[in-house]
Amino acid sequence: MVEPLKSSYDLIVIGAGPAGSITARAAAKKGVRVLLIDQRQRIGTPVQCAELVSQLAFHHTSLNSRAIIQTTEAMVIHFPDRTTYKIKSPGYMLERCLFDKELATSAVLSGAELSTATKAIQVSTEGILVQRGRREEWIGAKVIVGADGVHSTVARLTNQPPLKEMSALQYEVVLFKPQSHTDIYFHPDYEGGYAWLFPKGDRANAGIGIIASKSSLLPELLNRFLNHLKDSQRLTRIEILSKTGGSIPCEPRGCIVFGNILLAGDAGGHAHPITGAGILNAMLSGEIAGRIAAEAIVSKDFGILKNYEKECYETFGKSLRYGFLKRNLLEENWNKSGFSFKELIQKTWVGFKEYYQDRRNNPHLFMGDGERKIHEPKNKS
Repeated sequence: MVEPLKSSYDLIVIGAGPAGSITARAAAKKGVRVLLIDQRQRIGTPVQCAELVSQLAFHHTSLNSRAIIQTTEAMVIHFPDRTTYKIKSPGYMLERCLFDKELATSAVLSGAELSTATKAIQVSTEGILVQRGRREEWIGAKVIVGADGVHSTVARLTNQPPLKEMSALQYEVVLFKPQSHTDIYFHPDYEGGYAWLFPKGDRANAGIGIIASKSSLLPELLNRFLNHLKDSQRLTRIEILSKTGGSIPCEPRGCIVFGNILLAGDAGGHAHPITGAGILNAMLSGEIAGRIAAEAIVSKDFGILKNYEKECYETFGKSLRYGFLKRNLLEENWNKSGFSFKELIQKTWVGFKEYYQDRRNNPHLFMGDGERKIHEPKNKS
């Protein structure tokens, strides 16, 4: 039997991914009444993520996570001419479905209520209309946080335009030779994006992300990439365990506060426009959203909510806007005759020193304090 929800809460959070669960946890710890809802039957599934996260992410959660499969210390970047660059890039490979469940559990243990299989179908400044099975319920709220992904219902219902996206396809494969680094592959065929091989012990995520208009090419491109990994002996043979795909926002929103409604994580366009990495910024935005929402509710001063946008911008928003400029440069010059492909990638990929050179002429676009510091390439082969 599904338990009835209260008729009103201080805060309703829509979406129980990292951004939503951390929002709910941060606010509940301040003593406000929080409802966390998710339209999925099971938190964390289906997985639509490459599952790599910066080690900095765990500076923002108290979890001693069982979801960490392995650590990675370096990223190796591969070009079509077979040159490679090794970059120091400490990270964790996650079992994302378990990670999301851990975060949702921590929100509940902090005092939030959780309702799965619950879909928001209307949103207003007074609350939300949800659907649970065949039943619809109106629930009042003082503050609403939309943390419901790149195709955010909350963003759409508040008349926000869709975000620029990348499309991705990923296979989980058996990894016969364990490794401690991640691999990134650039090729003119992977328009606007790249391919990856991310190790998870005796498994790995092998995927490709490209501009959304070319998404129909992904199955063929990924099959060719897997054959390349086999030919280069990165994979002993191709054994596919599972398949997944999805969209990645590659454009930060200009506004993420609409009265008492906030957008967090992918719904706010908080993934990096070049790499697509979004877990760290989702956690950062969730922590900020939950704290500021609770402050506004406790003080009954909802003007405080405007501080959410300001703090996100100072923490990671500057780096996202700079990345979006690089995203435009990347797409405008992809496969352009007379333009060196390798030079274009070095100028637009965060691991290379050339990426940061334009900031000298744009000091207002310097990265915020929350951005991961990535070292310049040290080894070239």
